[in-house]
Amino acid sequence: MIHLLKGPFERAARPFTDFLIKHRFTASVLTIIAFLGTVLASVLVYFENWVLGSWLFLLFSFFDALDGIVARRHNSAKPAGAFLDSVMDRFSDSAILFAIIFYGFKIGNRTIFLLSLLALIASLITSYIKAKAENFLEFGSIGLFQRPERILIIFLMLLFPRYLVVGLWILVIGGFITICQRLYSAYQKFNQHPAS
Repeated sequence: MIHLLKGPFERAARPFTDFLIKHRFTASVLTIIAFLGTVLASVLVYFENWVLGSWLFLLFSFFDALDGIVARRHNSAKPAGAFLDSVMDRFSDSAILFAIIFYGFKIGNRTIFLLSLLALIASLITSYIKAKAENFLEFGSIGLFQRPERILIIFLMLLFPRYLVVGLWILVIGGFITICQRLYSAYQKFNQHPAS
């Protein structure tokens, strides 16, 4: 879905990435900026500043999408940078969903609380399956709901909070479908490439 637009996105973002490289922004700096910005957006969401929180979340998710591009364009892509990016992505995903979990708890809405918790679990397990599988084989981008899709749904449901529960249901259902897709694909790949 959205992740298939990676190539066009990189080309469209080239002027901005050139600007960042020119001003000595490294990929790791962008990763940290994206994480801190997402934490700020999460705080705003908890305090029900939906519009500003949603737009800041999208803005700093954009920064997060640029770190890998900057690393490749600057010929500075290293395993340590990819590791940092992956870890910070998990923290960022957790921060924004924790904000919604705590919001649901604050207003006493069990549906929001439970769905947000399930969405967080689905997000973390989706990423874990890929990370674990890639210890043994080439896995690639597999599944209906990858990170770009999750970011878009979270942005829209925060921008239009009256549809928060609808967005959470989409995250949960899409997330667990993706988990099943990745588990099935992983077992297929393991069966095709048995350990010697």
